[in-house]
Amino acid sequence: MNLKIEDIASFVATVRHASLSRAAEALGLTQPAVTRRIQSLEEALGVQLLDRETKPLKPTVMGWRAYEQCQSLLAEVDSLRSLVETDAVPEGSIRLGVTQAIAELGMTALLDLFRRDFPALRLHICTRWSAELLGLLERGEIDAATVMFPPDQNFPPTVAAQRLLPFEMAVVAAAGSLPKKRGARQLRDIADRGWVLNPDGCGFRARLQRRLADLGLPLDVAFDAFGAELQLKVVAEGGGLGLAPRALVAVSQYRDKVEVVDVADFNPSIDLWLVRSLVPGNLARAIEGFGQSVVAAIEGNLGTVAQAA
Repeated sequence: MNLKIEDIASFVATVRHASLSRAAEALGLTQPAVTRRIQSLEEALGVQLLDRETKPLKPTVMGWRAYEQCQSLLAEVDSLRSLVETDAVPEGSIRLGVTQAIAELGMTALLDLFRRDFPALRLHICTRWSAELLGLLERGEIDAATVMFPPDQNFPPTVAAQRLLPFEMAVVAAAGSLPKKRGARQLRDIADRGWVLNPDGCGFRARLQRRLADLGLPLDVAFDAFGAELQLKVVAEGGGLGLAPRALVAVSQYRDKVEVVDVADFNPSIDLWLVRSLVPGNLARAIEGFGQSVVAAIEGNLGTVAQAA
């Protein structure tokens, strides 16, 4: 059975308009072309769809039943076209991933903005380390994610990556816990104080460990826990040195109890990327909006954006 969408569309238009000539006009075709398409559909199905003895033109009994199915089929085809057209209105579900650090930067306000701009989308969010999120995207388990990688990161060929902005991280210590010193410190001089870090799998922890290894030093983890705010609390109480997003340090309830340490030979900062599949379809606009919302959260502009909306 060789069914053609254009034949089905011609049949549906003819039934709707109860006229071959009006159907041809609506489709931008000639009347003989519409007639040939309907005949082609009848031959493919092996049944007569139109009663050509009646005026106005009417479907046969089987033609009415086929007409209902053909309408549903054309609606599904339209949905399929919308699904793959990047300028189509986003609808359905969208699965997004965010790194732990981003989840702590105004996540509620970020989601409010996203839902305001894309109310027709059912939103599903997961939080993982960047490498895990990239793996989920490659396997098709999420549609897009914000991840943190160096500027020279080589992404898989199946992934489209857009650099959003530099993400500033800082070494932090309890306020006044380090001897006063002019200029930047060396990592070697402070590393033995112990570290308050995320568990294994965190990219920032891995970068620190690699840098210490380059210096021939071990990574001494004094406190292993999720969450920057908890880590800042432990750092403020003298539990060790920490790594934290500067944006979070600035708004933390412990901001007056910790201080940023200027380290000359270790820069924990990294780039924030938006990654997605190569063919986002009708989710393209929503994914772009997600990236913009994340940037707004980091830059502290959520309140301004919400008031301007």
